Amino acid sequence: MNFQEHTCFWMDVATRRITRYYNRRLAEFGITYNHYFILTILWEKEGVNVKDLCRHLFLDSSSLTGHLDRMERAGLVVRNADPKDRRAIRVYLTEKGKELQEKLAPIGRELKGLIQKGVPKEALRAFQEGLVHIHRRIE
Repeated sequence: MNFQEHTCFWMDVATRRITRYYNRRLAEFGITYNHYFILTILWEKEGVNVKDLCRHLFLDSSSLTGHLDRMERAGLVVRNADPKDRRAIRVYLTEKGKELQEKLAPIGRELKGLIQKGVPKEALRAFQEGLVHIHRRIE
């Protein structure tokens, strides 16, 4: 079988291109693709538990810790013990992290538009459902 007939090949190519696109556009703000997704979660809900962030992002705790360390040094987030359970850590946005939402939202919309242009909504929905199915099958 030709390697270009493998679904995984095209998934990998698309992922690398999307990551490169985001990283190029986000570089001026000093953040990466992964930082952007952490921020999007925190823009929706303040004070998210680290374990919940790991679960939402499908990251292990050591990977997330590295990202949060860099984001904390950049002044985007702070980590505090959960007042109800001192063993748990919650992540909060700083003012600087909150201010980025207005600047970064257009980048996400721009890429979404590029990806979806000319693709029927039903095809996009089926594609996403297929990706979720693949994820669950190889979990």
